[in-house]
Amino acid sequence: MRKGSLVICVSFFLFYFVSAYAEENFLLVDAHTGEVLQVFGAQVEERVSPCSTFKVLLSLMGFDSGILLDEEHPKWPFKEGYYDYFPFWRTEQTPRSWMKKSCVWYSQVLAQAMGLETIQNYLEKMQYGNRDISGDPGKNNGLMRAWSSSSLKISPKEQVGFLRQLVQEDVPFSLYAIEMTKRLIFMEELTGGWKLFGKTGAGVGGEDKEIPILGWFVGWIEKEGRAYVFAYNIQEYNCDLRSRIPRVKELLYTTCLKN
Repeated sequence: MRKGSLVICVSFFLFYFVSAYAEENFLLVDAHTGEVLQVFGAQVEERVSPCSTFKVLLSLMGFDSGILLDEEHPKWPFKEGYYDYFPFWRTEQTPRSWMKKSCVWYSQVLAQAMGLETIQNYLEKMQYGNRDISGDPGKNNGLMRAWSSSSLKISPKEQVGFLRQLVQEDVPFSLYAIEMTKRLIFMEELTGGWKLFGKTGAGVGGEDKEIPILGWFVGWIEKEGRAYVFAYNIQEYNCDLRSRIPRVKELLYTTCLKN
């Protein structure tokens, strides 16, 4: 297995049970007023790797720059040497399948097509986390893994700020880029007609095995002009990453969705 592959394998798919010592962090706010509806966790303001939640910004950048065209184009073929841990990554991918399957190599090809300068400019405009796209120290691999347990860091609080801007369309991207990204991250319709948009992510802080697994779920719900943005992450040595979406739904139902 190539160096760094083990980190990605662990980051996405180590499924265990959530222990009583899991560190959960959650922030839920009104997208338009900024009112905090719920917040807990000691690390809501701590920056960690965005992992695959960075695909939301990658999508905006990709459509805005004209590299991504629509939900089905470009269709990029799989090539030998691409990261291919899962069989469903070893096939042609589109923007829709990239987001749905969270395909690592599609993100990497897209990032390389845009280039460091373009991505850095977007990061600065959005003030996205620490805006560090350099990658692992001395390895010149920012376009391959800066957002994946490497140099780029963002906090749950900053994730919420970024998503609030997206919901309000107060971002330096075309309306087309915003609309297409929303289509890609739409997940389902919940009780009462609320629409759920979101993206998960998972990783570790680095190749040190002592660093806990990190799991993200960020997004928003919207209905009839109302919108609530959330950011959830869990950090634990033994955690069930499958619990992220159900856990957030539970939190949403006990706050804004019950009204």
